[in-house]
Amino acid sequence: MGMSSRTKPKETIPVLLDTNVLMYSASEPFEIRSQLERLGFKNIIVTEGVRRELERLAGSGHAKEKKFAKLSLEIAKKFGTLPDPPIGGGVDDQLLYLSKECGYIVATSDTSLRRRLKREGLPVIYIKNRRLISECDLITKTNQPPTSTDLK
Repeated sequence: MGMSSRTKPKETIPVLLDTNVLMYSASEPFEIRSQLERLGFKNIIVTEGVRRELERLAGSGHAKEKKFAKLSLEIAKKFGTLPDPPIGGGVDDQLLYLSKECGYIVATSDTSLRRRLKREGLPVIYIKNRRLISECDLITKTNQPPTSTDLK
């Protein structure tokens, strides 16, 4: 199992952007990087799976969706890229896997994915009232038993 998010300095913990967060950033006056930096996160990553999903949306669908997907792809270019993990399934499964196995944080507005992450005790960042909200301090994953400081 990966290193706990709790044992890494916050700014080095990778934050994985889900498709819907990038689409939101393209459709609203919302700057992902500054929002994440406000929360103390600087290592922002987009998986190849998320990029492919955006490319698919940019090539099909309604005109508005295509436009926002194309803008999202431009926004995604500003961040690091991570290859898909060695598992099957969709983008949500891959993000859950990376969070669970590598200690990454997922930024998503997808209610179903948020529930799955929370059920696993994994940290999540989501959008509320045009701001990113971090549940990273509320939900922590650790591979070690709690210390006396954790119990206070």
